[in-house]
Amino acid sequence: MPMQQSNHNHGKSKKDNDLTEIISHALDEMKHDFGEKFNPDHINLAELQRRTGISRSKLRRISKTGFIDKPHALTGHKAETTILSGFSGIIDALLAKGITNSSVCLERLQENGYPGGLTTVKDYIKAHQDLIPAKRQIIASQESRGQRYQTLPGEAYQMDWGFVDVETESGATYKVACFAMICHCCGQRYIEFFPNAKQENLFIGMIHAFLYMGIPKYILTDNMKSVVIRRDSEGHPIWQKDYELFMGNIEFQTKLCKPRHPFTKGAVERLVRFVKDNFLRDVSFMNLLI
Repeated sequence: MPMQQSNHNHGKSKKDNDLTEIISHALDEMKHDFGEKFNPDHINLAELQRRTGISRSKLRRISKTGFIDKPHALTGHKAETTILSGFSGIIDALLAKGITNSSVCLERLQENGYPGGLTTVKDYIKAHQDLIPAKRQIIASQESRGQRYQTLPGEAYQMDWGFVDVETESGATYKVACFAMICHCCGQRYIEFFPNAKQENLFIGMIHAFLYMGIPKYILTDNMKSVVIRRDSEGHPIWQKDYELFMGNIEFQTKLCKPRHPFTKGAVERLVRFVKDNFLRDVSFMNLLI
């Protein structure tokens, strides 16, 4: 660390010396060009700016020290108070919960009267990584067993359930089911919350999503019991009776993901993760109609 500090100071000193040398060289040229008309006590700053490329305001400041660029007296000192002063307790509490999304933190701060912007919040989070709980140990990632594919607009939607914990203002916690659907082509998405993931709620969520996004050619989902009973000896799905009627009435098809192959519908799984980690993070509700 001392070595790094020394190198930083050396770089700063070299920069200052280079700037002083540039000005000195330009003054020598002006003295040669103007001859007896050159007055060191009344330097033409406009001409000096043209020769050095340094702004006139900076030249005016440097002229007070005999055109020797000296570091500002407060260089390296940090302000004792910043725009985040008085709000640090709020953002520290968020970081302690593992909430590191700067947009979420900014929203919570603004709810409490914070007048600053997003960049200040990002800088604070970056400088206070020690407040964030350590992540669980993750094993070495495996190579992807999936292959990217493309679909046409409205051709395929991905569908999934996610279960999230929501909290009321009284501190009570409830587990609710989040229905999520996303267009594989454009990323248009729809989410809706239900007290459980029963089949009737699945149908309600799908109908609402179709009203909002349109009806696709097929739905890509996993092997949930409300969709498929089992597969036959050749691997073909045996649909749940009510779901098969539902498909026929609305006229769409369903494709099932391979068992133990989560890469196939990664877009909707990321949407569910967004709901858990961003959309609902640190949000409490007045009441839950469940």
